[in-house]
Amino acid sequence: MENIIFVNQVGYKTFEKKYAYVAVERLPSWIEEGFDAGKLYFSIYDLNDRFLYTGTLSSPVKDILTGEFISKADFSDFNEVGQYLIKLNDFDCKSYPFEISDNVYHKAFYDSLHYFYLSRCGQEIKSDCDGGKWNHPACHTSTAEIYGQKGKSKKVIGGWHDAGDYGRYTIATTKAALDLLLTYQNLSTSHADKEYISKMQKTILDEVAYAIDWLLQMQREDGGVYHKITCYHFPAFVLPHEEKETQVLAPVSTSATADFAGFLAFASYFYKSNKELSEKMLDAALKAQAYLDSHQDEIYKNPPEITTGGYGDYNLFDERFFALAALYFATENPEYLKKAMEIRQKAINLPSPNPAFKMWNVGYGWGNVSAYGIEILLKYTANYESFSQDYKDSLMKDLLQEADANLSISENASFGTCLKWLGWGSNGHICDQAHILLLAHELTGKIEYQNAAFRQLDYVLGCNTLNLCYLTGNGSNYPQHTHHRPSGALKSTMPGMVSGGPCQGLADQIAKEKLQGLPPMRCFIDNQSSYSTNEVDIYWNSPVVYLISKMI
Repeated sequence: MENIIFVNQVGYKTFEKKYAYVAVERLPSWIEEGFDAGKLYFSIYDLNDRFLYTGTLSSPVKDILTGEFISKADFSDFNEVGQYLIKLNDFDCKSYPFEISDNVYHKAFYDSLHYFYLSRCGQEIKSDCDGGKWNHPACHTSTAEIYGQKGKSKKVIGGWHDAGDYGRYTIATTKAALDLLLTYQNLSTSHADKEYISKMQKTILDEVAYAIDWLLQMQREDGGVYHKITCYHFPAFVLPHEEKETQVLAPVSTSATADFAGFLAFASYFYKSNKELSEKMLDAALKAQAYLDSHQDEIYKNPPEITTGGYGDYNLFDERFFALAALYFATENPEYLKKAMEIRQKAINLPSPNPAFKMWNVGYGWGNVSAYGIEILLKYTANYESFSQDYKDSLMKDLLQEADANLSISENASFGTCLKWLGWGSNGHICDQAHILLLAHELTGKIEYQNAAFRQLDYVLGCNTLNLCYLTGNGSNYPQHTHHRPSGALKSTMPGMVSGGPCQGLADQIAKEKLQGLPPMRCFIDNQSSYSTNEVDIYWNSPVVYLISKMI
């Protein structure tokens, strides 16, 4: 019997909680009268088949995401370093192998972070990854047309390829880069080898600096920021330097300008050792904020001629709040804080045009960046004299309301997941929700938040009903046919990419043909054509990098 036992295929930290899961409904005896999964035993063996540990399964849990009964195997008190697998007593089934050690996440962390270097645009890539397979000459170095301004053009070089295509998007880049800077901060409190931590932190700052150089080129003289630079249409599955179509700078948007302002204001703190760069970043952020102050919302929608990713967003309260929160941190000007909290209150009081979504939510996604503003205020400005207790209490209430909801869902879910709906990019979303839990843990000390957050990492790395480690090149069973142009062109799989994961909306043709009627967690197909389940993206990788860094 295969696909009965599910483990974190990357492995487990020596003294952290350790859970595996068993699909008891798939066992032959499931239909027998009196079957009690809670009386089943599981055992741990090393790779030489030496018995080491045994325990009992928990009572099974069924939720809407899995559509079947799942039991948990808790082996948190097994702390022996080594490589193992789990067997279910009395049944011919075993898990994929896994490791227990203090540095078990080092490879996964490096791979998921190195993906950003391999995704750099505008420069020659030189890496020993897979023997240099992913190296290529500088790409996308041509001058771009400025949409709507006939005869005008601009040369914009650099940034990261956003996803499975080669577009570069301001709001996607700022979200991913924010996660990387917060990862840098996580590493500052790690107990890992100091030399290793220093090396990883330098790698992060170098990588984010590359994104910053590109972002600064995306700002107009009046302070507005272009939404994206892409070709007019998605390319074929060719290598980056083989895409030769005309590039176009899409119009300025409020979401791009606000995310730009907030990110550069916050990031300026991390580059203070380079005074000239830090000041340049803050000046650009202030210029962007001045543009926001003098312009009504400009909601981005693709012009008819441009068919690449739209990243449209009708609710811009969170972007404006984030920009002002970050500028308050960078300048200590209380006017920015006052305006940020006014925007929050206005959003809370405003009825939503869509009953399914409130105008004020706590989130770390590309379309909702409010949590970045909340985190900056609660962690980085807590001692500012003008940051009143009332403001702190209001933001803590927002945070804990979302964290408690996540915790409640997690505690009642078969795999401990904290989502009720698996949409496009669900793996990134689930790690963003884990980020909320980790911030709540950091500010309250409540260990249940942290434990639930780490269950989300377990899920992405193998504890799911498909028995997949969604981080390519890691674990025993990972996606081989991602929707990713370089991988498709070379008919190989770039390591370190986080596949988007199950999408119960079935948003592409292959998903509609193959996945109809399946439970949400099974709405995934390892097929290059399934962009809604198996594409990759920098802002799905970045929260995984962030989450793994908490385990380094």
